Amino acid sequence: MRRKQRGWPKTVAVGYKGAKKVRGLHPSGFREILIHRLEDLEKIDVKAEAARIAATVGERKRIAILERAKTLNVRILNPGTAKKPEGVEAEAEAAEADKTEAEKTEAEKPEDSKENASTSSGGQ
Repeated sequence: MRRKQRGWPKTVAVGYKGAKKVRGLHPSGFREILIHRLEDLEKIDVKAEAARIAATVGERKRIAILERAKTLNVRILNPGTAKKPEGVEAEAEAAEADKTEAEKTEAEKPEDSKENASTSSGGQ
């Protein structure tokens, strides 16, 4: 590395730092604020900061934080895959079941038309 030979990692040198204004910011351009409680969400400046929910926050509190953030128009950087309320979950399952039924009927239609074509030509 000292000899700056090919195949070795580059050494730290002047010119590798980022601009002072953007150093330490999230790629979206917002400052990250770690959230543990709903009260932490109230202190966020919506124009300059975005929230990151701490890893130790449970699912129930995460859902509450996500709902409150939506009302406050606060960006959440890691919303995760928290479970939805029970009513919404049932609607999503019903919609998914309708899609699968529609796909099954579409798959059956071409087969029926092929059978009808072969029987109609054979009967003449």
